[in-house]
Amino acid sequence: MHCSNCGHDNTPAGANCTNCGAALATAPATGQGPAPAAPPPREAAPPKPPNHLVWAILATLLCCLPTGIAAIVFAAQVDGKYASGDYAGALRSSANAKTWSWVSLGLGLVFGALYFMFAVIGVLADAGY
Repeated sequence: MHCSNCGHDNTPAGANCTNCGAALATAPATGQGPAPAAPPPREAAPPKPPNHLVWAILATLLCCLPTGIAAIVFAAQVDGKYASGDYAGALRSSANAKTWSWVSLGLGLVFGALYFMFAVIGVLADAGY
């Protein structure tokens, strides 16, 4: 048995080192060395937040391009942040993607309504009303 204090090789039956007298560590009976410590229990990962990418793309194509692009950027960040373990960042990006998608939808509806209103006014003005 090898002494951890002085490095002297001792007989396996001895409890103390014959060179320095230090107590020798006893090996387990199986001869495999000490059992490794069990790893700490891993916390379950929270579920991945939705990325709202489909809604962001639809809002960009059908409603309002500038705010839709912001929605796509935030939607694209969700999966990467979740994969790197930044769950709070993934939640923020998911919420931002959802918000910018709704903003795009709202702006698209407002501009669509204004366009329709001005078109009706233009037709009525041409008709002499």
